[in-house]
Amino acid sequence: MFAAIRSTRTAAICATRSSLMVARLYSTKPDVSFEELQKVIHGVTKKPYVLVDVREPSEVSEGKVPTAVNIPLGDVAAAFAMPSDKFIAQYRIDRPSEDEDIIFYCRSGKRSQKAIDEVARVDTSLTLRNYRGSWLDYSEKALNNKPLK
Repeated sequence: MFAAIRSTRTAAICATRSSLMVARLYSTKPDVSFEELQKVIHGVTKKPYVLVDVREPSEVSEGKVPTAVNIPLGDVAAAFAMPSDKFIAQYRIDRPSEDEDIIFYCRSGKRSQKAIDEVARVDTSLTLRNYRGSWLDYSEKALNNKPLK
């Protein structure tokens, strides 16, 4: 019995490490800082980008980073596998291309990393980045709010 539990635990750890390695292979740039995000959303940086909020719509209703499109984590893999015309119809923006930085964020940075893992599995040509501070960091710094607990 203990051997089965140990084997299952080892398999789960290996799967987690494997998914993180996949994400790191395709996330060719480092994480995005608050300062860099500010430059991106205010047009100081000229590199094209798409900012993706992977929180649930109920969370987004409490506030979001300007210019972000909401694609909940549960939908992100299917969204990035969609043909361009369906992506545009669903999300009202062009489907992100390999010429753009795709910056993911969530509430605290964990779901955005999962989104990168999932998108990396369906499209290896994209530059995927994580705003690891996510909404908690943004709301505290840009909006001078205390982070939600």
